[in-house]
Amino acid sequence: MLVGIAAKIISTLLFSGMLALVKYYSAYPIAELVFFRSAFALVVLVIWLLMRGDFPRALYTKWFSGHLVRSVAGVGSMFLMFAAYGILPLADVTAIGYAAPLLIVVFAALLLREKVNAGRWAAVCVGFAGVLVMLWEHVGAGLHSANAIGALCAFGGAALVSIAMIQTRRLTRTEDTGAIVFYFQGTTTLASLLIILLAEVWPVEWFLGPVLHSQIWVWPEAAHWWPLICTGLLGGAGQIFMTQSYRFTDASIVACFDYTSMIWALVLGFVMFGELPAPIALIGAAIIASGGLLAIFSERAARRV
Repeated sequence: MLVGIAAKIISTLLFSGMLALVKYYSAYPIAELVFFRSAFALVVLVIWLLMRGDFPRALYTKWFSGHLVRSVAGVGSMFLMFAAYGILPLADVTAIGYAAPLLIVVFAALLLREKVNAGRWAAVCVGFAGVLVMLWEHVGAGLHSANAIGALCAFGGAALVSIAMIQTRRLTRTEDTGAIVFYFQGTTTLASLLIILLAEVWPVEWFLGPVLHSQIWVWPEAAHWWPLICTGLLGGAGQIFMTQSYRFTDASIVACFDYTSMIWALVLGFVMFGELPAPIALIGAAIIASGGLLAIFSERAARRV
């Protein structure tokens, strides 16, 4: 059990480091950051599968359309989250991202027809109260402010993450973990390249022209190549550690340690950017985390019955 917990904590640290780099280099186009994050994570994944002796066997799929649904949701969430990290403090986006496990409960009930007990619904209500606190902190000044856009991107990203996780749950019934991750990273890499290529040829006066034009490839400075590559290496390694954590420990226990990412976000935010979250943001994060933990404990209690 301790091995699984340690792997989960390491994964949250690696992901937090990756996101801190994304924020630090947020002057580059989002599509370019997504490309580095996905392409080099794909390299890490392939090396891991080769070490396991599962490449290319693990890439066999019985449900390609299922991978496509999961990948589209994942691509959207990555773009929105990267945009949010470029605007808001690390800790704030991390906290709003905690809405994803709560939304999974809602979508599981609506889409998968899973039975959700009263305790888990209560946990969802508590968690969403915290989300509203976090959103109001940034949206209260008006929807056109940069902070409001960042907060809405973070929440939209969390919603798409929850859809991606619901689809991942369905895929795990027939698909290898390597295949799920490979097709997601591959789709994200191709999507980011497509956007970069479209940005080069799409006339700025056409529909969405200004948006696409902002994604034109910017050649990185020599000193920036390695940190940008590291976004993918850290993300790929984090994915592997996260996967391994579920092999050694029950999911309900591992999920409790998702919230260690807030510790890393606070530390990295202060050290790298001098960020100190507002008290109301910390209160909102605590409420969201309380709702998430309540949902986890409620699920564990339901399993014992």
